[in-house]
Amino acid sequence: MGKGKHFFSHSSSILNGILGGWQLSNVTLIQSGPYLTPTFSAGLADSANINTFNRGSVLRPDQVGNGNINNPTPDGYFDINAFTAPPANAGRIGNAGVGTLVGPGTIAISGGLAKTFSLTERVKVRFETTFTNLPNHPNFAPPAVDVSTSATFGKTSTVQTAENAGNRTGQIALRLEF
Repeated sequence: MGKGKHFFSHSSSILNGILGGWQLSNVTLIQSGPYLTPTFSAGLADSANINTFNRGSVLRPDQVGNGNINNPTPDGYFDINAFTAPPANAGRIGNAGVGTLVGPGTIAISGGLAKTFSLTERVKVRFETTFTNLPNHPNFAPPAVDVSTSATFGKTSTVQTAENAGNRTGQIALRLEF
C-alpha cells in the first residue's frame, strides 16, 4: 500500500508515510493431536508375569472398544470404559495398540506487522509488533493415559507451553538503525 504499490499509489507524501510500506508476516500451525498409548500401572496386576511389581513399570491394558470420544472436552478426552486390565496370570501384556488414542490438536496463528521510517538518509527507525496464538485458541496438553487412575484418565488441565502454542503473547519493538 502506498507509492509504487497497487493501493494508494497516487497518495500524498503524508498519507504515504502513514499508510505505505507496512510489512505483514504470518506463521500458521494446524496439526492433529499426538498419538498416545494407553497404559496401566503394573503394581495393580502383573498379568504378563514379567516381575514388574515395585519397579514403577507400566503395561498396556486390553482394549475392548474405541477409546477416542467424538466430541472430547478437557474433562473427558478418552473413554475409560474402552479399556480393562488383562486377566491375572495371562502371560501377556494387554492388546491395546501403541498410539491408538489421539490427543488434542494444535491451532496456532502467529503474525507480525512492521514498518521502517526514514529519519535521515542513513538513520531509520523500525517499528515491529508480533503476536503468537492470535485467536488465543486453547491448545491443551496431552491428557493422562493411565487407565488405572480413573480420576485423571483422559483429563487435561493444562495448555501447551508457549514454545508449542500456549496462550497469546505479544511484543512491540522500536529499533534504531544507523
